[in-house]
Amino acid sequence: MAVRTREAEAPARGRPRRASASTDILDAALELLAERGFQAATIEAIAARAGVGRNTIYRRWSSKDELIADALEKLVVHIDLHDGDDVHALLLEWIRDFVRVFGDPLYGRILPAVLGELQANPAFARMYAERVVRPRYEALVGVLRRAVEAGALRRDADVEQIADLLAAPPFVRVLRVGLPPIGERYAEDLLETIWRGIAPEP
Repeated sequence: MAVRTREAEAPARGRPRRASASTDILDAALELLAERGFQAATIEAIAARAGVGRNTIYRRWSSKDELIADALEKLVVHIDLHDGDDVHALLLEWIRDFVRVFGDPLYGRILPAVLGELQANPAFARMYAERVVRPRYEALVGVLRRAVEAGALRRDADVEQIADLLAAPPFVRVLRVGLPPIGERYAEDLLETIWRGIAPEP
């Protein structure tokens, strides 16, 4: 018969962790960014909005910059990029994701605060690059490079320039206030324009 130790009999101390706390915290951070801007989205304000204590946040994130970067990363869909898949279809899905993110009204309200902080806060800029930008960019560049090697794209295609072209136009449309909204075929039309310069020779 197993012997029950004193430790096994002792009740767990402290409040149990709320399973949804991390999600609630990230959602609260995004809401405050949109409503009040980066500076006003303090750890205290985020904790109050999420209904948690500050220690709950600091057990998960070491700083506000790290928390905000993770919250912004939540807005991005992670597309599985597999070698051997049709590269045209992959790029179309990639552009559609950018259009979705940049066309989200929440992102549009957050964007001014993020752009300003990226310029003024090097620590946040590094965190944002490491957690949001670089992983997706490097994954895309890797797929493009292997597509070139496989002959699915032109041999002289500049893969880093292609990656820039896939992301920049939807982003610029967000900044040009007053333009008509992005149409349903924007992603297809944009890729068609880019594809003419990168498709392999017949």
